[in-house]
Amino acid sequence: MNKENQKIWDKHQEYIELLSKVNNSCVFVAELCVSYWFLSDNFQIFGYDPKIIRSPDITSGYLETRIHPDDLIVLGKTQRKLMEYIKTITIDKRKDYKHIYECRAKNAEGNYIRFIVQQQILELDENGNPWLLFGVFDISPNTSPLEHAKVRVINYKTGEIVPFSIVERESDIKLSDREKEILKMASVGMLSKEISDKLFISIHTVNKHRQNIMQKMNTNNVIEAINYARKLGLLD
Repeated sequence: MNKENQKIWDKHQEYIELLSKVNNSCVFVAELCVSYWFLSDNFQIFGYDPKIIRSPDITSGYLETRIHPDDLIVLGKTQRKLMEYIKTITIDKRKDYKHIYECRAKNAEGNYIRFIVQQQILELDENGNPWLLFGVFDISPNTSPLEHAKVRVINYKTGEIVPFSIVERESDIKLSDREKEILKMASVGMLSKEISDKLFISIHTVNKHRQNIMQKMNTNNVIEAINYARKLGLLD
């Protein structure tokens, strides 16, 4: 680490190391696409080699080696789109956002489990681009099977939740006519029972459509799906 980078690390080091001790989470700091500046010892719970974790020569990407291959493909595409999205935000606001990923990774026993990664930008480079990242790994309290990676972006200063799919194109979202119809009804406050009565279908069918909508739009609930659909003009 050169002198300039050491000054930057000195500014964050005390807080990062304290967080890794009191929060009992796996904490990392990484220079984007280059190397890790810090990795907490408890990454061993995910089966990472403690000798590599402590090595000064560890390179960027080591943490990805235990992530499910399908999720890794999604996360790679997501990271690229996320960088594009960040560039649309004014430079003075770019560090206000937290990026949350939920996906599958192997634990120490070699079994895939759900885990959550929260990342935020610590430092920007001279051009205002993300340069130094801070992240926290946690085992997800949700133990149900995860079929695909989930991504969200949150402005931690305002509390605004931005569905990450906002950076995609409308044409990327393939909702059926029935799914659009149900989403429009949900957007005006109609409950599943009211929608089923209106469309002469069962509540089970309505709820199945709602689940499909959330999966296709990469959202955690119908409210997020509605907000995202409004941004894309799907409810017009």
